[in-house]
Amino acid sequence: MYKKIVCFIGVFILCTSISFANTKDNIKDIDLMSNCLNTLFLSIIKGDSYEQTEKDIKFIETQVIRERKEILTALKNTKGNEKSDYLALLSILNYYEISTIKIRDFFENNNSQSLILAVSTYNEGNSILDILKSKS
Repeated sequence: MYKKIVCFIGVFILCTSISFANTKDNIKDIDLMSNCLNTLFLSIIKGDSYEQTEKDIKFIETQVIRERKEILTALKNTKGNEKSDYLALLSILNYYEISTIKIRDFFENNNSQSLILAVSTYNEGNSILDILKSKS
């Protein structure tokens, strides 16, 4: 009986540690995307052309898609607070994707309003990310 209790506690601790590690890993990955977007905005402000920034935009879009798939897979097996954290991470990715769409619109249509919206949506996503980072 004692062995069963110890094994159950060990498995419980291992599983909860793994699930928290996944959330933290996702937060780290999204934080890297945030840094890439920030660098992208700096290069736009510096006056880099679309051709110079297109590679960065595609990289960020690819990372958003990859991270979204990873989070959706993990989301199926979660409940409670962890599920709300994953949903918040998905909303951050949505904000970042909107930001890249607006950056493309800025370059394609020379629309300064799109750049302002891109920065605004990026900041919204970053605000949520900061809250999640402070929780973990």
